[in-house]
Amino acid sequence: MPLYEHGVCLGDSLTAGARTRYGLAEGLADQLNRATNKRWLLRCEAVNGETVLQVLRRLDQKPWMWKDATFCTLLIGTNDTKAAIATPPEVFRMLYGQVLDRLLVAKLLVFPGLVPDLQLGASLASPYDSSCVERVRRFNDVIREECRARDLGGWLVDTSGLASEHYVDGVHFSEAGIAELARRFADRITRR
Repeated sequence: MPLYEHGVCLGDSLTAGARTRYGLAEGLADQLNRATNKRWLLRCEAVNGETVLQVLRRLDQKPWMWKDATFCTLLIGTNDTKAAIATPPEVFRMLYGQVLDRLLVAKLLVFPGLVPDLQLGASLASPYDSSCVERVRRFNDVIREECRARDLGGWLVDTSGLASEHYVDGVHFSEAGIAELARRFADRITRR
């Protein structure tokens, strides 16, 4: 009988798989099941449209979320880059650091992901513009620094450099994008 390991995938629509038939939790469980002698039970705790502040507040409302979980993936920040929201980097730093602290206090091994690149002009209805690309860069610098401060730098997942076929609309992932994202997270998780 195989061993089971429980995890949580925390984030927004990029984690949920808003434009696909499945999200990171399902793709990652499949990748990990194939790569190890364990069975992986991953709970998707992603809400479309959430910002880092909303994730932080939701963590306190769902302590059951962590029952039996040993690790957590974290992919958040894209919605904070929108011109309509434009979370300042110093506020993003404060909130993101508090999210990491709550996950660490819950005794989870955290696998944070960088904010993925945006492909501007891929959709006429996109709320993202060139100012968002600069915020992605600044937020990723913040994520790297906050992870280093908590000795999580080795678990950080690089989500940059995805090809156009990995996106549906320049922001959300295609199934090929979810598969690539899952592969990158699985690579880090299996090396722990």
